[in-house]
Amino acid sequence: MNTFTKATLALLTSSAIATSALAANGSSDDSAYETYRNSISSVEALSNTLDKQGIQYNADVDLTGANTFTKKADAYNDKYEELQTIFNAAHFAN
Repeated sequence: MNTFTKATLALLTSSAIATSALAANGSSDDSAYETYRNSISSVEALSNTLDKQGIQYNADVDLTGANTFTKKADAYNDKYEELQTIFNAAHFAN
């Protein structure tokens, strides 16, 4: 049963991350603001996943010098990649 629970959790997490990744990329029709909001949502979704798994991380995003929505989205996308690396290290280490 424990293996089944882990497999289910892994499947649900993978689905959430895939959805977040698609949201982070956005579409070519998205405005800079929409892309920025999608990037924030992606970081929040991955942060929630890390919280639920009890993984330590820092979700603070440094927006120093990010004076446009595009630059802010880039900062959030960088944080997303960092959190994804933390998730992968913890998830695939087991």
